[in-house]
Amino acid sequence: MAVIVIQEVSGMTTEMADGMVQAGIADQLKSAAGFRHHASGPMDNGYRVIEVWDSPEAFQAWFDGTIKPNLPPGVTVADAVFVDAYVEVQSD
Repeated sequence: MAVIVIQEVSGMTTEMADGMVQAGIADQLKSAAGFRHHASGPMDNGYRVIEVWDSPEAFQAWFDGTIKPNLPPGVTVADAVFVDAYVEVQSD
């Protein structure tokens, strides 16, 4: 069963998100083992990230190997919340 991953990223801005896309992180994410979907957007004092992965382990491997080592100074990520994805619907 897939998992929904929810994270709050304090100190992140839309400019930082744009920079990550320009640096190719989004392209790397598309080919990450176990990745299914990403959506994110600004919130008070940061960003909320919601993703769907095959498993918590697949997400954690991506996060620990790619995101965590490259976080900008002043940006902190709260522990991920994992929710079993009971229903998953995708457009054609």
